[in-house]
Amino acid sequence: MGKTYVVLDLETTGLDYQNDQIIEIGAIKIDDWCDEIDRFHTMVALEEGRELPEFITKLTGITAEDLEGATIETEALDSLREFIGDSIVVAQNAPFDLSFISRGGIEPEYFHCTRAMVRFVEPELSASLKDVVKRNNIELNGHHRALNDVEATIEVFKRYLPQVDDVYNGFLNIVQDSADRPLKFTPKNAVVRTVHLVALDNTDLMRLLRAFPEDHEMFFKLGGIIDRAMKGRD
Repeated sequence: MGKTYVVLDLETTGLDYQNDQIIEIGAIKIDDWCDEIDRFHTMVALEEGRELPEFITKLTGITAEDLEGATIETEALDSLREFIGDSIVVAQNAPFDLSFISRGGIEPEYFHCTRAMVRFVEPELSASLKDVVKRNNIELNGHHRALNDVEATIEVFKRYLPQVDDVYNGFLNIVQDSADRPLKFTPKNAVVRTVHLVALDNTDLMRLLRAFPEDHEMFFKLGGIIDRAMKGRD
């Protein structure tokens, strides 16, 4: 059997792996052809005394009642470790997901970050999952639920891996540090790629235009600076 990948996504109570916790884990194991082999899903009970932030419920649709009676985080991560085995891990924002699963001692030898792939291929565009799937006509229903995001990430992986397959050892273990998304956790075995160009989406460009409504010369000067930065990117 060839190499396998485990594409995973976590929903959490916040962004800080040292102070927040996982509330949902979704993972799908795929083969070299990106065909599904197996899938893993679990909700994770809130730690004693912890409350689920209201904004997380609004973002994900997950309520405290959904987590009642669920497995505790340590047991969930033990099960995830067994599911991953020796597969290559894939995640949309690998430093984020790997930071949380490291709490359970899961430190994969090899991984792919699809967000880093997208930023390499399309440095001037947004690399957020919702924007990437939209411009690639990838279906994403129920964003911010683990398995829904995993299914969309598999499609992103299928599209972008061939475009970076001959770069940086197939883009294995590459994570990105940039001004718009500073690296807060460096996974074990990671190779950090520092990017100095900040991606601008359509909203950013419109803000620039509104900032110089009467000064088109200044706007186009900014456009030239951005263009030169793109051509000189690493």
